[in-house]
Amino acid sequence: MIRAGLLILIAVASAAWITYVHLWRYGEVRPLGYRLATLRHFESAHPLVRATTDGAQDRVLITAGPRSSTGYSLEVRQAVVEHGRISITVRERDKPGRAKVTYPYLLLVFPKLDKPLHVHWEGRT
Repeated sequence: MIRAGLLILIAVASAAWITYVHLWRYGEVRPLGYRLATLRHFESAHPLVRATTDGAQDRVLITAGPRSSTGYSLEVRQAVVEHGRISITVRERDKPGRAKVTYPYLLLVFPKLDKPLHVHWEGRT
């Protein structure tokens, strides 16, 4: 009897958590309004995602590290605001270019939202 009650309680708690995650935390997705900014003489030795706050703005620096040609770039595939987080999907683009070490990066600037940030990397194209 106690074992059956415990199993029912676990099932109800699991269903409640799944409902919370799918309907509330990731529900009401809306596009993130951002602008791209630039940095002068920026070189990153490693792939990096760094978020900072500057007054009323959040800044997110996303870099792929050094690359061997001018054909590499980063592209924002999707940037959305969900209930519980900011979600940004990035893809590295690989096109023919001349041989030269480059440091592709994106610097996204958007209004301060006080939400955790999640950056998802897709593969190269």
